Amino acid sequence: MVEVEILENGNVKMTIAMSFRKCAGRKRIVSDDCEQTFSDPLVVNLARAFRWQALIDSGQFSNAKELAQSVGKDSAYVAWVLRLTLLSPEIVHAALTGTLPDGFSLVTLKQAIPVSWSEQKQMLGIE
Repeated sequence: MVEVEILENGNVKMTIAMSFRKCAGRKRIVSDDCEQTFSDPLVVNLARAFRWQALIDSGQFSNAKELAQSVGKDSAYVAWVLRLTLLSPEIVHAALTGTLPDGFSLVTLKQAIPVSWSEQKQMLGIE
């Protein structure tokens, strides 16, 4: 709900209904009458990772280097993003629902991540 009022001095007063929502361990101000958008870098990179992996799996690209050239990104970045597809389903779900522990970010995932899903959850503090 948005209310607009013009004050006697000519200023405009706007009242906007909004709330605080926790997303990926951070509080965000979200307008109650707007749909939430996924601009969180972790969510964006997860989507990118699974899309890029699907392109490789379909045979459209033979490897990460070829994909990187096509999308105009550094091959090391593409390889790192593709590693996100190896995260446990619980971690991916927590990222998409905004229930990751406080302080969790893409920087957390720059370190070496174990292949074992149970070890990933233990290392990242997700149960």
